[in-house]
Amino acid sequence: MKTFYKTSIIIVSLFLLSATAPKKGSLKHALKVLNGFCNFVPSGNSVIDGDTISVQSFYMSKSEITNINFMEFIYFAKKTMSPEKFKRADVDTSMWGQYYPQTSKTYGKYYYTHPAYHKYPVVNVSREGAEMYCEWLSAIYDSISDQKLKIKFRIPSRAEWIRAARGNNHSAVYSWNTPILTNSDGLVQANFVRIGAEKVTRNTTTNKLELAKDLSTALLSFEGARADILAPVESYWPNNFGFYNMNGNASEMISDGDFSVGGDWNSPGYDIRNESIKPFTGANPTVGFRIVATYIKPEK
Repeated sequence: MKTFYKTSIIIVSLFLLSATAPKKGSLKHALKVLNGFCNFVPSGNSVIDGDTISVQSFYMSKSEITNINFMEFIYFAKKTMSPEKFKRADVDTSMWGQYYPQTSKTYGKYYYTHPAYHKYPVVNVSREGAEMYCEWLSAIYDSISDQKLKIKFRIPSRAEWIRAARGNNHSAVYSWNTPILTNSDGLVQANFVRIGAEKVTRNTTTNKLELAKDLSTALLSFEGARADILAPVESYWPNNFGFYNMNGNASEMISDGDFSVGGDWNSPGYDIRNESIKPFTGANPTVGFRIVATYIKPEK
């Protein structure tokens, strides 16, 4: 593991320092260094459970935070944190075995550490670990600008997340702005559990539709090579604001609730809607996160 960290880490500051940027500490500079990493969401409203919530403009990472993104943080955390705090920050790969024992030998061993999964969403991270990542990234942006560039990274609120997913269509079921799971070419638009008509039966006693007992072939029914349980963070197609995988793939943490949003690779189609939520009690293989960037005007 130590060798892997030393040879594989791509330091985020190298990207920032290589950018051709306006004057450090200016708003233009703040926006320049976020370009390509975060997308802009204009001010607007989010409608959640019938309530309309006003949302100020913000920047948000266009994709879920990746394994390699998080490794950059862990590389520094291991050097600077106490063992107890580092344990709370680190990825808990044992969760593969706890939640999905059939995956523990492969994904538990390789998903986070193998270079093939660098661009896949980091999962098995606690909320505290995600918040530590945000604090670290904020400090990185601050330090390379001599404390003149104040960008605070954080986990989005549910209203911000819904705003980014729906765009200006407050009734959008999915982030691609249609109520169906496939596009005009018949291709699915997210990574989720596909359960077709061949898995649905009618109970002759109740006359109700039910799922067949054997769903083994449906649970891992991924579309070609697009997904390996999870899919790379920029898979499928971005929505109108340029965000990838708001629905399915990895469910995402929010800052104002004990649940994650948007569904995941193990969710059926109905459970990856923009309004879908599920309990989030700690690190697990279905939940990741993306981050919001807020520019803080420096004091004169």
